[in-house]
Amino acid sequence: MREDPRTTRRAARLEQRRTDLVTAAYGLVLARGFRTISVDDIAVAAGVSHGTFYNYFDNKREILDAVIDHCFRHIRTLLLGPEGDDFPDTMADFRTRYERVIDRCYDLVATEPGLVNFLLLEASSIDDRVIERCIHNAGRYGEQAIQLVSHGMKLGYLDARVDVEVAGEVLLSVLVSALLSALRAGADGLTQERVRLELTDFLSLALGVEP
Repeated sequence: MREDPRTTRRAARLEQRRTDLVTAAYGLVLARGFRTISVDDIAVAAGVSHGTFYNYFDNKREILDAVIDHCFRHIRTLLLGPEGDDFPDTMADFRTRYERVIDRCYDLVATEPGLVNFLLLEASSIDDRVIERCIHNAGRYGEQAIQLVSHGMKLGYLDARVDVEVAGEVLLSVLVSALLSALRAGADGLTQERVRLELTDFLSLALGVEP
């Protein structure tokens, strides 16, 4: 049975309106902080009525979950880049991959400091549910990191004795370390070049096969 085109168009409009609300809330949260904005602010920014907001979300707190999901999708796209779904086949490729990721952490802080500040500094102070949402989203990255590590172990350039879940946590911690170093902007005496070298050396020593 063919679906009515009018139903398809209506569903697309509804989904787009929800996306517009989330995008508007995302921009406001990053610019002003979650606690200072209201449902009216979000509705105005999205170009919809106050009542329309409640067709999609029960309250301001509920849309925050969607904003956090949006943040993590955006970060994954920016940090992992076009090769995000590819797995390196050698240790040299593995190092190059994470050198690029670390440099992209610095690019992200330079271009979207509000996003990094929100996730690393503000979000955890809102409530425990935010922390759980962030951990859930980070877990998705961890799942991909486990696949990457498993691939490296299979090819023999990563140490098969390392627990893959621990290795996934190590890769995630490298991202957080790079983002925090970028936020400090060299105030701790660490340049981007030094951070890149030391973090990739750390990964090689922690996960690589002993020479």
